[in-house]
Amino acid sequence: MMLPVITLAVFMNVESASAQETQTPWPGVTKKVLTDNEHVNVSEVTFAPGAVADWHSHPQYSAYAITDVKMKVEFKDKEPVTMDLKAGQAVYSPAVTHKTTNVGKKPFTVIVSEVK
Repeated sequence: MMLPVITLAVFMNVESASAQETQTPWPGVTKKVLTDNEHVNVSEVTFAPGAVADWHSHPQYSAYAITDVKMKVEFKDKEPVTMDLKAGQAVYSPAVTHKTTNVGKKPFTVIVSEVK
């Protein structure tokens, strides 16, 4: 009866130990990979005020706001959209290519879960 609990605890520790923070190619945007396997990539991403994640793509994904978020999202051949999320809100997106900018006065952090 105890074996599944111990196995789960060991698995969770291995996943946590592999998390590492990296500077992205975009100044002011940091990314900490929480888990990355053949099924999903889950990362904690933080944007400094004014930071821009230039054009990039995601497979289908969800984003969970750790802090309040105020960002501009640009899509090719469409009008930009300003999104306000409160801490604790989540959004879903199908696969997309976009550009995101922190247009707020404070840094924001989101958990991005991409389905592979």
